[in-house]
Amino acid sequence: MGLLNWIAGGPDVHKKMADTGFDSATCDFDCGSCHSEFPKSLKIEQGTIFGSTKDYGVHLMVATGKTDWPHDATGVSHTLAHAVALWAGHNSSSELGPIKTTVSSLCTDELFTNPEYISEARGDVLVLPFFVWIRNLAISDVKTVMSTVVQDLASARKDRLKAPQLSYPQFPDIRLELDTNRAHIILCSHRTRDKRCGITAPIMKKEMEIYLREQGLLRDHGDPTPGGVKVSFTNHIGQHKFAANVIIYLRNSGKNIWLARCTPNNVRPIIDECVLNDGKVWPDHVRLLQQFEPIDW
Repeated sequence: MGLLNWIAGGPDVHKKMADTGFDSATCDFDCGSCHSEFPKSLKIEQGTIFGSTKDYGVHLMVATGKTDWPHDATGVSHTLAHAVALWAGHNSSSELGPIKTTVSSLCTDELFTNPEYISEARGDVLVLPFFVWIRNLAISDVKTVMSTVVQDLASARKDRLKAPQLSYPQFPDIRLELDTNRAHIILCSHRTRDKRCGITAPIMKKEMEIYLREQGLLRDHGDPTPGGVKVSFTNHIGQHKFAANVIIYLRNSGKNIWLARCTPNNVRPIIDECVLNDGKVWPDHVRLLQQFEPIDW
C-alpha cells in the first residue's frame, strides 16, 4: 500500500487493526473482471472515513422485505421497527454497549401472508453479532422479550455455551432460531435519504450475488443451507456521501467490518479477503472494525 493510501487511512486505523486482530488484505482492492459500473454522474466524496461511525455492542435488524423506507425508517409510529428502536435507545447504556437498530430487506413468508406482519405490528428481528432470529415478535412484547433474550444471548456468548436458550415458556408466541449463515453482507440502499445509496446498493448486490453463486455460497430467501453468505439491504447507516457502504458480520470469528467508497470492481476482493479470508481489509476503505467475542453455536 502506497504512502498516499496510508495517509488516507490514517495511523489510527492501523492501530485499530493491530488492537483487534485484523490484517491488511494481500490483494488489490480493484478487480478488472467486473464490467458493471456506477453512473458517471454519481459523485462520491473523498476524505477520511475511518472513525465515521462509532463502536456498538448489538445490531438489531428488523426484517421488512423492502429496499427503501421513509426518511426516518425506524421512526414510524405503531411499527415493530419503531418499538425495537425505542427499546434499544433505552437500553444502550447497559453492559451490552450501544444498540443499533435498522430495518432490512431480509424477508419471511409471513410478510406476504400474515396481516400483522404486513402492517408491521409483528415481525422478525435478526440479532447480530449473535446470529439469532427472534421470530413472531409483536410490538406489545418488545420490551419484555428483548430485555430477556438479548441479555441471555450475551451471557451465553460470554460463557462459551454451545447453544443459546431458544425456548421461553413465558413467551409462547416467540420462536428463536439460529441463523446458520457464515456471514451477512449488508448494503445501504436507502434512496429516500440519499439517491447515491439507492443507485449503488443494487449494483453491488447483483455483482456480489453473481460471485457468491459461482462459489456455491449464495443464500437466497428460503434457502436454509448452513454455511452460506446472505446479502441484504438496510436503511441509512451514515456517510452516504461515501457510498457504497458495506457492513460485514463474520459468524465464526466475531469480526465486524464497515467499508466505504466501494465499487463493483471491489466486489470479488471484498468477498475473497473480508469474507473468505477471515476479515482481511484495506485500511483506506475502513469505516469501522470490531472484534466481538466469537459464538460457539
